[in-house]
Amino acid sequence: MTSRRQMFLTLALVLVGAALVLLAASRTWVTAALSIPDYPSVSVAVSGGDAAPLARAAGFVGLAGVLALVATRGIGRRIAGALVGLAGLASVVAVVLFWSRTGSVADDALRRAAAGVGGGTHATEVASTSWPVLALAGGVLVTVGGLLAAAGSHRWPSMGAKYDAPTTRRKSDTDPWAALDRGEDPTTRD
Repeated sequence: MTSRRQMFLTLALVLVGAALVLLAASRTWVTAALSIPDYPSVSVAVSGGDAAPLARAAGFVGLAGVLALVATRGIGRRIAGALVGLAGLASVVAVVLFWSRTGSVADDALRRAAAGVGGGTHATEVASTSWPVLALAGGVLVTVGGLLAAAGSHRWPSMGAKYDAPTTRRKSDTDPWAALDRGEDPTTRD
């Protein structure tokens, strides 16, 4: 595989993974029917961003990492790749923690969501959706893309020199103002 193809594949992995994480984090992960004495039940939904806020933050870091991987080169690109990989890993850990502690995480999130409903509430039905699976898959893609960038980005093409910071311009030997000071006519030169 050519270095250019590897670069575009890695950037696509990170971009698609970060988009999946952000999409999943914006959707509902847990719903519950809350029972309030002497009132009808109230339905409360908790988004992935509320249930696992680290996953959403890691998705934004992944998107920013795509720009960093394109704009840098050398050791800066390797560091950016490592940071993107860590962001993907953080997203995976956040989703796994959500699953391993679904009861307590869901209860905390539902309690925060129900705070405006009133006291004495308790959940009668709690249901999880499949959006965390998509967030987990996106986190894995971001992690793999970040690791590929950290390991192989030294072979990738970089942006042209025209994007580098300008350097000081060397003074020409034939400075037109100096020629005028010497009494020479700059219009008569070849």
